[in-house]
Amino acid sequence: MAHIRPPFWHLAFADGFILDWDGVLAETKLSFAPIREKYFGGRMVPLVEAGLGLSPDQREQLEADIYRIEMEGAAAAFPVEGAHDLIRWLDRQKKPWCVVSRNCLDSIRLASSTAGIALPAVVRSRDTEPVKPDPKALWAAADTMGVPYGRCVMVGDFVYDLLGARRAAMRAVLVQRPGAEWSHWADVAFDRLTDFVAALRSPEPLVPWEYAALSEERGVEAVAEYREYAVRLDGAAPEVLPQALRLAGRGILHFQVAEEHHVTARQWRLLPGLDPDALGRSVGTVLARVLSGCFPMAEVHGMDGELRPTLSAADADALLFGEKR
Repeated sequence: MAHIRPPFWHLAFADGFILDWDGVLAETKLSFAPIREKYFGGRMVPLVEAGLGLSPDQREQLEADIYRIEMEGAAAAFPVEGAHDLIRWLDRQKKPWCVVSRNCLDSIRLASSTAGIALPAVVRSRDTEPVKPDPKALWAAADTMGVPYGRCVMVGDFVYDLLGARRAAMRAVLVQRPGAEWSHWADVAFDRLTDFVAALRSPEPLVPWEYAALSEERGVEAVAEYREYAVRLDGAAPEVLPQALRLAGRGILHFQVAEEHHVTARQWRLLPGLDPDALGRSVGTVLARVLSGCFPMAEVHGMDGELRPTLSAADADALLFGEKR
């Protein structure tokens, strides 16, 4: 396989694969439109979550209707074109993989038998809470496979798969949904599963989701323009956290910050949404946590050693944004 350096990536180099079931491996042609019409006036709502607002009797009937539709679809299931090729590739590469689905377990097992697709050791269904897009569902799957969640990729055909992956700080791959209006949630989209399998066999550098806007604004070359640099941050500066995020957004992958600095009340205020738990903690530790969700390839180091060209934060701002800040 080709060597692909950050900030570029490729799904073939993920250590674990979390696959949706219906529409990715097995095709069951489910349609929940009649249920949405019956219970929610046709509104496009997440059925499992919206059902919690119904009366106990209505919720019980809703669950029975969903189960019936899923089992009817499973009884007529057939493999998505490319599903067996995908599984063979995963097995040959010794890549751990699992299934995480919002379908009930009975329907998954029936569709597995009907479509002739052997299930992996790890299968999470609607019957096992939490349910995606809750990120805990994906983290639990990664833990069970023994793969760090940041090294997993979620492959799905619906917005809940992508939203769950984004919430879980995982790479997200969309398949089988050409022209989907929510494809922007994905790191990469393939019109067909067979295209996805072909990409696994011949990996080429991909721009990850977090740098898509930079690539569109300034070209693909800009994504990697500053990857060799490290930026020395002043851990006592009030704007150190938003400044680091701003620089990470332009492709800086390495940051240095002294260990003795701890997050002050002023620093906390200048990064809206930062958990109050960050107050008083190491700036480097908090920055690493913040970056992991937005720019997972970025790393935070101590001040020991300079293994690459190093800039001050002010010089980096001037270089990347054309002004001193």
